[in-house]
Amino acid sequence: MRLTRSHLAQPGLTSRKVLAKAGQLLHPNEPWLGRRAIRFCDTVLEPGWRGLEWGSGRSTVWFGRRIRELISVEHDAAWHARTTRLIEKAGLTQVRCLLIEVGDDLSEGAHDDEVPAYVSVARSFPDGSLDFVVVDGHYRQACILAALSKLRPGGLILVDNTNWMPLGEWGVPTDWPIVHRSSNVLAAETTVWRKPGG
Repeated sequence: MRLTRSHLAQPGLTSRKVLAKAGQLLHPNEPWLGRRAIRFCDTVLEPGWRGLEWGSGRSTVWFGRRIRELISVEHDAAWHARTTRLIEKAGLTQVRCLLIEVGDDLSEGAHDDEVPAYVSVARSFPDGSLDFVVVDGHYRQACILAALSKLRPGGLILVDNTNWMPLGEWGVPTDWPIVHRSSNVLAAETTVWRKPGG
């Protein structure tokens, strides 16, 4: 990392970025989530679970090693190819990464009746058939809305970067309890909700 004048003007930010990079280097096979969020997932994920993930990468392999089946949705062709290679290298035949590109206007279809193909992947799952959903890609609020009925009672939905706006605006029903909430060194927050009834 090359230091610039803007880094010197924000020494706290520079040190947090260095810590974040060091964490990624020390734990190269872990998701880009905070350490506490990773530990939480490691304790609650079960081998028989079925999951859906929006936004692929190292997390796809990490989650895929811990559950029975995982479908990951990726919009970027180069990143999709990289993730697919990681999946194949890990021998995870129960994990698939789908390439579904998004349009130039990422707000299009996110809040109206037209559901983007990226989001509508959730329609391929019967209601109540998923144990675990990760929302860490595009159209996050629309993805959350699409996933709610697909989760079984007691299922978990993990949303990364919930610090971007107030929790009440993400679209998770208010009666869904938060079972985990933590931030990484860059103050990016991860929140996990549990669907009631399980």
